[in-house]
Amino acid sequence: MSKFEWMELETLSTEITHTQSRLDAARATNNLGLVQLLQREIAQAVNKRAQVLADITKGLGRFAGLKPKLVTPAREPEPAPVEQQQPAEEMQPPSVNATAEPALSVNTKKGIANMWDKLTAADLERVKRGLATRRSEILARHAEELKALEADQSEIDVIDKAITAFTQKFKLSSTAEVIPLDGERVPA
Repeated sequence: MSKFEWMELETLSTEITHTQSRLDAARATNNLGLVQLLQREIAQAVNKRAQVLADITKGLGRFAGLKPKLVTPAREPEPAPVEQQQPAEEMQPPSVNATAEPALSVNTKKGIANMWDKLTAADLERVKRGLATRRSEILARHAEELKALEADQSEIDVIDKAITAFTQKFKLSSTAEVIPLDGERVPA
């Protein structure tokens, strides 16, 4: 169990939330392809989060049998009058509750080094799937933007045709005179 697992769990939870909001937006636009893609992405992230959570709880299971013990310092007796004090050789140190359980040590350097030394085929496949998912998502967004731009262009074409029809109907020439407004400078 390391802080990296906790950070990964937090990242996955944030990613799921973000993807869910994108899924809601895709449903609002009735984009079935994007909806399916986002649903698959959420399912993969949920499965990955469940695996990370299982790893964390498995790591916590090692410590399940160990129960914390409260060690309370022994009360020191009040000092006796000077003439009745025992010699220093006879005094015993206060007792401390010692347990037979070993002390837990966290060696993070070994775990970190091992993590970077291992790269499996599953890691590469996960990265490939992630890249493929992102690529298809970007292509879907690109297609949506192109559709929006084509719609805008068609509106501009309709307006251009209307202006052309208007100028032909009222026989306006392309050499119309420019009339300056009050306060404007006329170029010389």
